[in-house]
Amino acid sequence: MIDSARLTPPPRRLRRLGLGLGMATLLLALVVPASASAATTTAPRTDGVSATACTGGAWPASVQGKPPVVAGSAAGDYLWHDATGWHLRVTHVGTGLVTFSGTIRANKPLHVKGFALETGDTFTVSADHLSVSYRFHNHGRLDGLDFTTECATRLGVSGRMNGALLPIRRIWIGHYGRHPLQNPFVILRRAA
Repeated sequence: MIDSARLTPPPRRLRRLGLGLGMATLLLALVVPASASAATTTAPRTDGVSATACTGGAWPASVQGKPPVVAGSAAGDYLWHDATGWHLRVTHVGTGLVTFSGTIRANKPLHVKGFALETGDTFTVSADHLSVSYRFHNHGRLDGLDFTTECATRLGVSGRMNGALLPIRRIWIGHYGRHPLQNPFVILRRAA
């Protein structure tokens, strides 16, 4: 015998809860923390900075590869990871002044270099090398940072435009330009 009560659709509130749990499960599948005791090997780099290859896990696939960004793209932050490390770029349409600022925090030291910075663009790495704060006065070109994380398992990012938190639709991550669920947000290394 079939119980007809089991065949009726759940109330709207339960469907939303199920959708929320499904989205949370998907996010966790993409971003799962790795063991804090990841094994490492060190390889020399041509730029004189020691690069560490982490064998205890990888950054999620969703952050890999450059999002579609060129000078004059939609205003916001573009963030991605590739074989050379992490990259942050900012730009906007037009040549007027837009100020981008933010902070990136990791649980292991960061090694940071500026990308195409102009007069007035600044970044400051904390004394413990666990965070970098930036302020870029952008006129529609690409400004940014390139950095490595020495096997960090956690990366926290916060971005602003003209002093206000960037809406999530103004933050593009990885090759497919995905948006985070909130700003600030955290990216966790996947377990091996």
